[in-house]
Amino acid sequence: MSSLIKIASILAFMAVASGNLPTILFHVRKAQLQLIQDSKASKWPKAMTLPSR
Repeated sequence: MSSLIKIASILAFMAVASGNLPTILFHVRKAQLQLIQDSKASKWPKAMTLPSR
């Protein structure tokens, strides 16, 4: 876990230094919204029901 934090902080500093931070933040927010949309219950498979008589 600590190595992941180190990698993330290095990437953040590199993004700030290169001036790409707003672009990276935009893509992260876009990916978060996509994950939220994909995890909605309407995307889950429907439960199996017994055939009615």
